[in-house]
Amino acid sequence: SSWTLIKKCLIIVGMDIKITNKCSELKDAIKNDPRIIVLDDIDKRMSDNEEIMALAYRKDVAVDEYNDAVRHFGEEHEVTIKARQKLYEAKKELDLHPLVKEYNKAYAEVRLLYKEINDILFDDFKEKC
Repeated sequence: SSWTLIKKCLIIVGMDIKITNKCSELKDAIKNDPRIIVLDDIDKRMSDNEEIMALAYRKDVAVDEYNDAVRHFGEEHEVTIKARQKLYEAKKELDLHPLVKEYNKAYAEVRLLYKEINDILFDDFKEKC
């Protein structure tokens, strides 16, 4: 009957509202997690740091130069090898900056958080696949 169909629809809508509310709660919990707050703070400090921005720009230019060299000369050409070394040095200099090291450490903690959430949310699916 149409009443049965309406009841089923209301149950589905009610489930959708519950799921939406739970997702909103999860989003707020993630946003307020101390690890996320720390990472966001470091990210902002990095964005405001002219030295880091210059190092990142230098690394980005080196990436473009390396990709161009590979495309035009191949992997083992002298030009490509020099571009690869320049990229390595630029990336290393950026990675060794204390604020970038702090960010990478905080990011590792956040990745663990996301892995934990992923494992909880999708554990049932993993067993069935």
